[in-house]
Amino acid sequence: MSGRTAIVVGAGTGVGAAVSLALSRAGAGVVLAARPDPALTALAAGIVAAGGQAVAAPVDVGDPSAVRRLVERTLGVFGRLDIAFNQVHARALVVAMTYQIAAMRVTGGGHIVNLVPAAQDGVAELTRTVARAHAGSVVRIDAVSQAPYGSTEEVAAAVVSLCSAAGPA
Repeated sequence: MSGRTAIVVGAGTGVGAAVSLALSRAGAGVVLAARPDPALTALAAGIVAAGGQAVAAPVDVGDPSAVRRLVERTLGVFGRLDIAFNQVHARALVVAMTYQIAAMRVTGGGHIVNLVPAAQDGVAELTRTVARAHAGSVVRIDAVSQAPYGSTEEVAAAVVSLCSAAGPA
């Protein structure tokens, strides 16, 4: 994944932090997006200390203009957006994917993976709907659920595998 850039929305803890670390270890530059929290800054510092590229980006994903600025910042720092992992509720997911898809189309394509929460809030159906709408485009959209996996690291490995697979990205 060297030379690729990822946004991880919900990167502060748990699955999002594990996905951030896994993508970084695979060689991607990572923009860590979550509510302001010292854990977010510490995660970015840890990735950089290990030789990776990471930027902490405190953001309120409920604010569409903040999500737009997050994507713009990613493009400003890394020049591209290849991967997005979203761990957010369905309403915020609509906004996140709208800006992510637009950026990926401009930079040549990409792959979005959404985490389906245990308590369904429409993320799975929304992901299916948007994936169908963009089928055959330069943006691939998938979902993962933590249910079949035993740990956050296993979910992270599945995300890296999906994003490493051949496709339009």
